[in-house]
Amino acid sequence: MKKYFLFLCVFVILSACTNTIGYLPDDEPKKLIVNAMMQTENNDNRIYLHYTGWTATTPVTDGIIHLYINGKLSETITAEDDYYPVKSIFRTGDKVKIEASSENGKYKAKAETRISAPLQIINVDTTYISLRDYNSWVGGKPVYDNYLRLNIQLKQPDIEAENTYYRLEIKQIFYSHKWHDGRDTLSIDTTYNYNYIYDTALTDGKPGHAIDEGFELIQKWNNYFGLFKSCYFKNREYNMTIDLKEDINYIHIDSQKAERYISIRFYSISESEHRYLYAMSSALDFDAENFIYAVPLIPNNIKGGIGIFSIANQVKYKLKEENCQDRY
Repeated sequence: MKKYFLFLCVFVILSACTNTIGYLPDDEPKKLIVNAMMQTENNDNRIYLHYTGWTATTPVTDGIIHLYINGKLSETITAEDDYYPVKSIFRTGDKVKIEASSENGKYKAKAETRISAPLQIINVDTTYISLRDYNSWVGGKPVYDNYLRLNIQLKQPDIEAENTYYRLEIKQIFYSHKWHDGRDTLSIDTTYNYNYIYDTALTDGKPGHAIDEGFELIQKWNNYFGLFKSCYFKNREYNMTIDLKEDINYIHIDSQKAERYISIRFYSISESEHRYLYAMSSALDFDAENFIYAVPLIPNNIKGGIGIFSIANQVKYKLKEENCQDRY
């Protein structure tokens, strides 16, 4: 019983020191919600504005946003449909600030961020491996699945502070050709799934196999957004291990020809974005029926309102795997 009390005390203490988005009481004054998670090299950056509400948020269509880069006004943005399009070009090291207002200045909110330098992808090696599925058994025997393992060599730029934050995104597109009714047909499937459990940085220092062990005293954290920190780098370098399942749901068994295109993106993100997405990962797994699970508190970096403002800097790498059908 003392252990349970200790954990509850820790949650209370931590939540008291964090700038977060909590539950709003019914008489809470209306505020601006700013949702602006943007990227470099993106022609479709958008900012969304809403008003807070007790049961639902309300879109803001009469707002005005002033965007500054390194202290100079870059653009003044008005609504287009339900969002505010951003045309400015962002570069490494830029300090970007937004000032949003609505109803002739009655409601105001502002935020700023700095764009971190992108990671460097030095090399990507691939190999085929077989991994056990710890949650599946057939005939009393464990099941093994085929994977394409990626060993990604990363380097942190010298101009960046050692304590920085990153996010990984992997997109796989499968093209499968097969004959149907005497003609060649093409199936296209897309997935963002990948296995990260054997990587130290992506598991936040706790690599290992995934086993369902039943009741957990501390809520298990799943890294849905591919978050990791530079504290796991050595001499500014790190070797990341990612496993991509050879899924027959995408590589069809009866295909005459199958190809897989793999797009790897690493985003350099701010501490605010890292904290925000870390909390959102916890929120996705929140179990209200488990009394030990703490209610997720969503971080907020908007002054005068609530929400998130960030600009991620990206680096891309592409792979092509041919003759996937020969794996089966």
